[in-house]
Amino acid sequence: MRLDKKTLSMILAGGTVAATLALSGAAQAAQPEAKFYGLLDLWTGSAEKPGVGDDTKQLAAGGMSTSFLGARVDYQLDEETSFVGVAEMFVRPDTGENGRYNNDEFFGRNAYIGVDSSRYGLLRAGRTKSPYFLPLVFTNSVKDSFAFSPMMLHTYNGGRNGAVMGDTTWNDSINYTTPNLGGLKVNLVYAFGEEEGEDGESKVGGNLVYRHAGLVATVAAMRVREGTLDNGGGAGERGTIPGATDQEAVMAGLSYDFGVATLYGQYQTLDTDTTAGDVDTDTWQAGVAVPVGKGRVLGSFANSDFSGALDYERDTWAAGYDYIVNSQLDLYAMYLHDDIDDVGDGSTYGVGARFKF
Repeated sequence: MRLDKKTLSMILAGGTVAATLALSGAAQAAQPEAKFYGLLDLWTGSAEKPGVGDDTKQLAAGGMSTSFLGARVDYQLDEETSFVGVAEMFVRPDTGENGRYNNDEFFGRNAYIGVDSSRYGLLRAGRTKSPYFLPLVFTNSVKDSFAFSPMMLHTYNGGRNGAVMGDTTWNDSINYTTPNLGGLKVNLVYAFGEEEGEDGESKVGGNLVYRHAGLVATVAAMRVREGTLDNGGGAGERGTIPGATDQEAVMAGLSYDFGVATLYGQYQTLDTDTTAGDVDTDTWQAGVAVPVGKGRVLGSFANSDFSGALDYERDTWAAGYDYIVNSQLDLYAMYLHDDIDDVGDGSTYGVGARFKF
């Protein structure tokens, strides 16, 4: 069968169009998706650290959450797997400065690349979250507030004798999270110390988080060795236990939503080696969140008992109201009282707004 020039031309044109459409579809499917997002939190009030004796009137950043800006790019490889890149920086909207404090890492919140599989889980490498931080947030009523959450102040260096070594995010880390296994997720993190000839000078830890209906239950543990503390990671790396070198930490947390109220409970134990000897720290926290109107009444109490080379107690409680305007904006009023043996007490209070985008 012989084709005339017109028929042959039509076939070739049709094939070209089909090939062009196929290539266009493939190119479109392979396009990465990028998004910009963040959270800005500002509050005004009075802050008084224990033992100082005088308060400071202020407009400050980070009343209920630490402000940040982030960018994320996802590249879909197939139906189950995608590559991801994330860079997130803390910001202080009261002054316009980057970081939680001066000389903080520029992308201090997160900076990693990873691969996310619905079948095999999420693997990330770079500066990633400590396995200890998010379980603390899940199971205390005032969440991640470094101004008003008693548990956060007792655990991390929020300017009030935080006891845990290591920042909320770890440099040079490999971070793996399993898929959801019937409500259970497992997270494992290893951070290289990058000390010549000292392979053991590292950070390692993990957590289990189980969610079912109104229940959240979690266990987290980590070990921090001195070598990694010299490898960046923020002013909170050593906590504020004097002369801290190595530490092992374990935390268990629980929350349950009864509808009329959500109850929270946590227990934490730390074994810290210092240049002056061992320090053992036992901390517990109890909290509640009660829906009232369009918001929630929040309450939390934490106690820490230090023994060994240090011997004192610390009691901190907080109460307030978080009014939910919509999914992007909430307004809050909070009060916190902090009392440290042989140091003194202090009170912090204020009102603020948190905007997510």
